Amino acid sequence: MPSVPITVTHRARVVLLALVASIACIPAPASAQLEQWLSPTLGEQMFRSDYRLTYFPDQRVRQQPAELGLFEHRLSLSIPLWQDGSDEWTLGGSVRFQDIDTRAVLPQSYERFPDELWDVRITPAYRHKFDNGWIAGGSVTIGSPSDRPFHSYDELLIRVAAFLRVPHGERNAWFFTLNYSNRSEFLEGLPIPGIAYVYSPSDRFTAVIGFPFSSIQAEIVDKLSVQLVYTPVRTVRLRLNYQPFRPLRLYAGFDWDHDFYLRADRGDEDDKLYYYEKRFTGGVRFDLRHVGVELSGGWAFDRFYFEGEGWSDRTDNRVRVGAGPFVVLRVGVRF
Repeated sequence: MPSVPITVTHRARVVLLALVASIACIPAPASAQLEQWLSPTLGEQMFRSDYRLTYFPDQRVRQQPAELGLFEHRLSLSIPLWQDGSDEWTLGGSVRFQDIDTRAVLPQSYERFPDELWDVRITPAYRHKFDNGWIAGGSVTIGSPSDRPFHSYDELLIRVAAFLRVPHGERNAWFFTLNYSNRSEFLEGLPIPGIAYVYSPSDRFTAVIGFPFSSIQAEIVDKLSVQLVYTPVRTVRLRLNYQPFRPLRLYAGFDWDHDFYLRADRGDEDDKLYYYEKRFTGGVRFDLRHVGVELSGGWAFDRFYFEGEGWSDRTDNRVRVGAGPFVVLRVGVRF
């Protein structure tokens, strides 16, 4: 099926991206959004803005006479539009831009690897607390992860999520979800129901066990805590945090993560350009009341791109990038 162009000039597209970057609050990371949804309290959302700069130095591309390095800029916003003790409207969004320096090609199609990749998203969300303590809500995400965002309808990402939180005792709860995405790593285009149990016997320990996500956050000893988040199929986040005194925090961790993009000139509209990596990270974070600064770095490995419909196509148009260091600078504000 041929791609249907969206009739937007290049200049208009640049203006659209700028507007989204300035007003569209980027969706919070999955763990942060999950924390908000699981909270039994409404009406306490804050304006948040976050900018991150990540640098990956040049590394060899295997089986090609080329290297690949990149700068990644990521801006996110979260704006409470209206809130009280029973209703909460928020607007979130994000813009991520990767400036890629490489002469690599996709080895099977012989197409040049993109020199820039975008991921632009906007997410309105709503929560309501009923008189019996149940909380229901949902969100809609519209975006375009691509080398040419909003080039056509084939580069659009649409995600819809709904949830219901049912208290169980004073601190625990059942959590029911329904998620749909027209583009995803698995079960694409199908509504996916989920169920989880939130067990929080004290402020020092919270576990969410279920599908399609699980997490554990626990304070091991005074000032030392651990956080583990798992989302199917290949997303893992592990953090060990040490806070010798406020507002200083030190941390170390491991991540296994992935992204995907919808190239505008791909041969098959069902294909996605996937990127997978694992990384060890260490960093320091300094948080004041309204401003936070974070500097981290580490070692990224098992890095590769491929273009296909899913994980089973991981040998198609595969571009393997050598392991190497990375550095991240993050500045966040909230009020």
